[in-house]
Amino acid sequence: MASLYPSRILGEDSQEHLGSWVTIPGRWGCDVQDGPVTSLRPSSMSSPEASSHVLADFDSLDPLLSALRLDSSRLKCTCLSVSRRWLALGSSGGGLNLIQRDGWKQRLFLTHKEGAISKVACCPHDDDFVAVVTSQGIVVVWELNQERRGKPERIYVSSEHKGRKVTALCWDSAVLRLFVGDHVGKVSAIKLNSSKQGKAAAAFVMFPVQIITSVDSRVVQLDYMDGRLLISSLTRSYLCDTEREKFWKIGNKERDGEYGACFFPGSRSSGVQQPLIYCARPGSRMWEVNFEGEVQSTHQFKQLLSAPPLPVINTRSDPQYDSSPGPPQSLAFAKLLFVSDHSVLTWTERGIYVFIPQSVQVLLWSQVKGIQDISVYKNELFCLHTDGKVSHLSLLPVDRCVERLMKRSLWGLSARVCHIFQHAIITSKARKVLPIDKLEHLKAQLDLVIQQDLIAQMEDVLSRAEPMDSACSSRRSSISSHESFNVLDCGIYRVISRRNSQSDEDSGSLHSQTLSEDERLRELTGPVDEEQAELDNVSHASVNMESDRAEPLLPFNISLPFRSTSPRVSLQAVKESVSSFVRKTTEKIGTLHMSPEIRRKHEAPAEEQAEEGCVNGVTQPEEERTDVDHIQPPGPSIEEMLLEELKSATSDTL
Repeated sequence: MASLYPSRILGEDSQEHLGSWVTIPGRWGCDVQDGPVTSLRPSSMSSPEASSHVLADFDSLDPLLSALRLDSSRLKCTCLSVSRRWLALGSSGGGLNLIQRDGWKQRLFLTHKEGAISKVACCPHDDDFVAVVTSQGIVVVWELNQERRGKPERIYVSSEHKGRKVTALCWDSAVLRLFVGDHVGKVSAIKLNSSKQGKAAAAFVMFPVQIITSVDSRVVQLDYMDGRLLISSLTRSYLCDTEREKFWKIGNKERDGEYGACFFPGSRSSGVQQPLIYCARPGSRMWEVNFEGEVQSTHQFKQLLSAPPLPVINTRSDPQYDSSPGPPQSLAFAKLLFVSDHSVLTWTERGIYVFIPQSVQVLLWSQVKGIQDISVYKNELFCLHTDGKVSHLSLLPVDRCVERLMKRSLWGLSARVCHIFQHAIITSKARKVLPIDKLEHLKAQLDLVIQQDLIAQMEDVLSRAEPMDSACSSRRSSISSHESFNVLDCGIYRVISRRNSQSDEDSGSLHSQTLSEDERLRELTGPVDEEQAELDNVSHASVNMESDRAEPLLPFNISLPFRSTSPRVSLQAVKESVSSFVRKTTEKIGTLHMSPEIRRKHEAPAEEQAEEGCVNGVTQPEEERTDVDHIQPPGPSIEEMLLEELKSATSDTL
């Protein structure tokens, strides 16, 4: 085995073991004390007025556990992990159940003869890999081969921690590398090579398992981001630079107990440009540490946690809220998890706590007892309880929670949530998700006899509801008047067109406008043959189909006026229109220059031919008429007739 870091961290007095790796004393937290407590604030969540989010339990996973036979006394769920695609559930019998989250359709079952499953971790950046730890300390990495529709296979089995209890698993955020920590403080890294990379790639890895370090106590939590490995033990936290092979202690003051630590990614939405680190401290405190390992400040949440707990919204019971505050809570945060873009989540035996550490706020805390472990994906929480049951919670704004309840036609529960959290519902910001017409619709769905109290509560909410901001009210009203819509978490409006709505009428008017332009064009071109018109219609339709294929992203299939129908048909129509205009103009000019006698002589043969056609009842074809015209002697031309008229007038004058 190749060792990247010192085999033991002995403490602050044994700096000789750090060698040349600690090049800047104090900068990486070695000389930094606890830091100023800059965040002591009075309770800002004494009532639901300050609550903007809730935990909601929409779907019970008990039927899923029953189908997997994980609800018996002999076989129970022992660990869980969640990713974008999978929900992984380890069992006491050594089996790993992989359930596809999209509709819970697909299931994979992986067996292990090395004992019960104690830890599982899905790879966050590649859903095709999952790591499992057995009760014997064996680490097994699986490649599921779902993209190639092959059978899952073990790509690596590590015995580095055999005989020990593995307490933490963590994947690299970019490459296929797994970090493992156990109860004696040993941390190792497993470099993996998948079948996607080819067999030749295995020759470049001389030491698949590398010992990172051995800390002075049990590893409580591991986290990784951008080349930095964060290790939290029973006594302190450590920051390791895996690229430069250096590590530093965070802070000087030790602790005694299970305290977690996690990275906080920087983002514009959260107002943090650079990643941060949050380390749990005794007494409901957190250290805020920069990405270089320097303690910036200490946040105190003890007094804030005296606020009453918020109810968990579920479909099986009516939510109840007690506004009486409780005593301050001095807690030890055993694990810290980043959740929902701007929050940090933790849990104790009392419940679940969600903090906004930058502004030192308690977003919410709810009483959920008996939690053993939690796995998070975005704003979704999958909780493993001590009795082996699994629950699925969602961290949502109050208005989004009401919207989901209304989609499930849970009208009474929706009205109850609106009443409890009315200060979040009546704000103008909530109109983006819950406009007034939706709240009116909610009230109309309540029973007039049984739910009179809820109707009165909804009337009170509607009377206090603020209108939407003027900046977006016009845009919103134009959408809401004839479209159904919802607002995504990122703020994008998702519009769904309704049939027979105003938008369809608008599209019809545009289409009729296009047709009227075509009719005016036909009037200019004059009468055309029916067969030619049918051919034009066919070509027009085919061109429209081709243009629709070329523009698949145009919404609602509206016939836009700026979309050209057919360049070929349009040019032909213009050409025929110009030719008809020139022909008619020439005939009119010629007729105006004729004398009355010549005009009568010129019109007489034409009338005789028309009478002959009517008598015979048969119209000669175009070709026959042409032949007859060639056989008949040509009549005098207009110039000759004018010349004869001029000669006769001259002779009369003389």
